[in-house]
Amino acid sequence: MINIQKKNIKINIIPLIDIIFLMLVFFMLATNFSEKKEISFKLKQNIEIFNDSQENLLIYIKNNSFVINEDSIENSNVEEKVLSYWNSKNFKNIIILNDKNSNLQKLIFILDILKKNEIKNVSFADDPKI
Repeated sequence: MINIQKKNIKINIIPLIDIIFLMLVFFMLATNFSEKKEISFKLKQNIEIFNDSQENLLIYIKNNSFVINEDSIENSNVEEKVLSYWNSKNFKNIIILNDKNSNLQKLIFILDILKKNEIKNVSFADDPKI
């Protein structure tokens, strides 16, 4: 009888581990890790706002234009005017009034300005009693 020697075949898994680590690094670098960003707010119905109140800065969004404390503002100057009003007096709150004909993008534009400048005391109304 002929003796046939069996060869011990070993599978080298080191290249497989290298490829797995390279894929892991690739996906970690290619993935965008960001927090979920959302704005949550409740819309109050029929709130009472007094124009002579020195604590509230009123921002109206009427027919897709901005009115800040009864002064009409152009779209290009909104951020500058909001900050100048906010810094001119010691306002405690900003109240945003939005009519039904206005574009939602205008409201988001104002919210972005306020968030960028770290103004946090913001209230909303759609049908105020003035």
